[in-house]
Amino acid sequence: MSSSTENHKSADQTLAPMSRVASARIAIRVLVLEDQQSDAELMMRQLRRSGFAPVWERVETEADYVAQLASSPDIILADYRMPQMDAERALEILRDSGLTIPFIVVSGAIGEDVAVAMMRHGASDYLLKDRMARLGPAVRHALEQRALQEQTRKAAGELRASEIRFQSFMNNSPTLARIKEADGRLVYMNNACEQLFGVSSAECEGKTDAEFCPAEVAERLRARDSAVLHDGEPSHVVEEVKLHSGRTMQLLMFRFLLHDACGEPMLGEVSADITDQIRTQRALAEALQAKEILFRELHHRVKNNLNVVSSLLSMQAQLHRDSAAGQALADAQRRIESMALVHDRLNQKDRGDAIDFQEYAAGLARNLFDVYRPGGGVTRLRLDLSPVPLVLTQAVPCGLILNELITNALKYAFPHGESGEIAVSLRSDDKGLVTLSVSDDGAGLPSDFAWRSSPSLGLRIVDILSRQLDATVEVGSGPGACFTVRFQQLAGAAVNHGRCSEIF
Repeated sequence: MSSSTENHKSADQTLAPMSRVASARIAIRVLVLEDQQSDAELMMRQLRRSGFAPVWERVETEADYVAQLASSPDIILADYRMPQMDAERALEILRDSGLTIPFIVVSGAIGEDVAVAMMRHGASDYLLKDRMARLGPAVRHALEQRALQEQTRKAAGELRASEIRFQSFMNNSPTLARIKEADGRLVYMNNACEQLFGVSSAECEGKTDAEFCPAEVAERLRARDSAVLHDGEPSHVVEEVKLHSGRTMQLLMFRFLLHDACGEPMLGEVSADITDQIRTQRALAEALQAKEILFRELHHRVKNNLNVVSSLLSMQAQLHRDSAAGQALADAQRRIESMALVHDRLNQKDRGDAIDFQEYAAGLARNLFDVYRPGGGVTRLRLDLSPVPLVLTQAVPCGLILNELITNALKYAFPHGESGEIAVSLRSDDKGLVTLSVSDDGAGLPSDFAWRSSPSLGLRIVDILSRQLDATVEVGSGPGACFTVRFQQLAGAAVNHGRCSEIF
């Protein structure tokens, strides 16, 4: 094998790609299949005139040719016929190797039929040695074609890989996915659809919903498809779909507009079968409704029983109207009524586990004021109440505490019939700390008053119930008396009522 000496560079020199320019020339690596050194050098001079910087090797035998192919030259220039090898055999070897190196036949004499045959077998071009001026443009064209082919091959590979990823993802997804043309004809559906509908994608391609669903269902689906196609806005609805098989399903269906490669509008559709979830939801709703009915019935019966007890106490108190026993029975009756009022409020609500204590406190205060309003002077009741939802386990003891505090104020704040005011306030902060306060501007408390050790039954009840609520109780005196109860609110039903402020 002979080779050019003027182009043998250092061992570490490599050729730049076609797009890289060095010294204003395009560096290329050329394999020349030629038995004449002078003809090979002529080709290289012509390439340099055309703006190339060739690094080249010349070979004459098949063995040398195969060895040089391993280095993947940028282009092969081959004489058609040589003593030890010809271009036809060289092209066959190149084709069998799977390489896509441009191959140009450069010959002193070649017939048109032979040239056509070479092109048919994969040659990029052919030219005669006496028309060497065409070599530069032919090489440039061949390299550009190869670059274009590589880009096309790469793009095709990426497209294929993308299609494989898409198919793999969609066909392993449990959701139902379909793509329709603007006229409603199906162009794609995934494996989940095939399994659900019992038909293959090929069987469904080009068909509409009318061929799978009853007419009224297909008409409804088409109307909703058209709305998304027209407005361009995605939608999601729960669709009840009945198949020709008679099976009825609940589908959570998402529709959205998309476009194909030509810009034509199409409809994407992704659905999830939620039939079981809907069935479970309905069963839970029915169970919840039954629970609410049971709760209301329970509170109704408790309220009735408490009312019976209250009536019995009232009857007994009438027998001892002017005695201490009668007064004690009347006080007990009021306590029973305060508990009954809680169950009455619970019975009136949609939920049976919590009440708005604002409404309860206002009603209880008015009832007690009507019963115990002091005679002689003018006593006012001021309410400053915010919405505070309380569960049953807090509403009952808090109601009894409120009953005792208001009753004590009405009985003892104005012992000689003086004029004055009793104020009840209720609020809850953003951390759920409830503050209930009952105050008056009456006679006040003795300076040495210790409410927890007081012999008063009402205050003993306040002490016991505040411990049950894990509440703190603050007592202030002068002028008047003020009892403030604070406790942490448990989770309860939300309320949306406004603040209650009134005086009567």
